[in-house]
Amino acid sequence: MASSSRRVVPTLEALLGTTNIKPREWHHIDPEIWEDNVEAPDDEVGITTATTYIARAIADYTDRPTADEELFWEFRQDFEGWTEAMFLRAQPIYTKELKRILRFKGVYTGRINMAPSESLARLLRMEEYLEWPQDVFQSAVFDTRSAAHMLQERALRQQRSEGSVQSTDRRLSSQAQSRTQTPVRTRGRDVDSRQTRDQDQTHARPASKND
Repeated sequence: MASSSRRVVPTLEALLGTTNIKPREWHHIDPEIWEDNVEAPDDEVGITTATTYIARAIADYTDRPTADEELFWEFRQDFEGWTEAMFLRAQPIYTKELKRILRFKGVYTGRINMAPSESLARLLRMEEYLEWPQDVFQSAVFDTRSAAHMLQERALRQQRSEGSVQSTDRRLSSQAQSRTQTPVRTRGRDVDSRQTRDQDQTHARPASKND
């Protein structure tokens, strides 16, 4: 019996089942070309070709623990030569998810409201790993396997710790102030009491015989 060299084509669910891409969007890719590379730059790249290549990167970045600066350099290598026009050729839901998974894994892609195609193209032109702006970093949601997540958790613990110390300091200061003020009020009441007693004794003293 002759052996068959026919390649087994994986199902769409096997390829994209672990990603955030909804099943209704899976028909945009072609499993037959899943392993194919894409020549770049090529602003006229086929829509299905561009979408499938991006889908493969999404699945890869989703499944593996690679994150942060390591993922930044991997993305640059995977999409070397790609232009904004090439990203625009792909189905928008896929470029949007590629940007999201990069951010989720700790790679800063620029402003959150920047168009995915522009954001991804700009990221490819960066020569160094971008630092997250502090305000954006604090509110971002990261993969728990990323260094970004660990740094974020550490910063939150430090903030809570500092807040607890400040609260304790304020409470101790208030207690100390209360102890300092109490004797003053007491002394005032003591003086008033003595004056009242003296006045009562004066009124109560019997008249002398000469009166």
